[in-house]
Amino acid sequence: MKALPFPCIRPAQDRVLEALPQMGDILSGNDALRGAIADGLMLKDPGAAYYVYECSGEPGRVTGVVAICPVGVLTGGDAASADAAAAARTIAELKVQPRPVSLAYEASPVMDIILGAAKEGASLYAVTDPTGITHRVWEVKREDAVAAIRAMLDQAPEPALADDPAYAAALAGAAQLLADEARAAGTYTGKEPFNFSVAVLFPAAQVSGGAPQVPTGLLTHQIARF
Repeated sequence: MKALPFPCIRPAQDRVLEALPQMGDILSGNDALRGAIADGLMLKDPGAAYYVYECSGEPGRVTGVVAICPVGVLTGGDAASADAAAAARTIAELKVQPRPVSLAYEASPVMDIILGAAKEGASLYAVTDPTGITHRVWEVKREDAVAAIRAMLDQAPEPALADDPAYAAALAGAAQLLADEARAAGTYTGKEPFNFSVAVLFPAAQVSGGAPQVPTGLLTHQIARF
């Protein structure tokens, strides 16, 4: 499986509780997002990292790793849905994927150890939503830790969709719209960020009854210039 570290657009650590309730407005358009970044409410990470995401509450606790995966893994979405097509246009216009898509993969015991070690450090975020679910995030950018996670993901088989199929279809549709624009302009290379989708990869055994969703705006992926 190809799953890479990435530079994230996310709330400033000390303003996350201020930012999350405003995400509808912040992600309403490029001007609003630029304004939030200029104000320091949101920030663009200068370098690539993996993120460890933990969701705890009823019925238990699950831990995943957030990375970018080739958009081709987003199979099973309802591409014919009018709602998915409209959402794809919105994402393509914003040029930012608003939250990771949830995927399930076969994790190894070694990966559990690596992610457990990452969680021993201070978390980047610890936010409890109105339903009582707590979302925690740790940033992994140390070179040896990044290499260890990437090596384990490289060995894993391709993941399966564990999210709303319409959202997956919207992400895939946005990538196709941006690719069509680049091809029409004669600039397409195949290496553009829109060829990748930000995803949270959960161990399949932990999400057999359904995967949680990372809150919108907490960890986003810029897929084109704005």
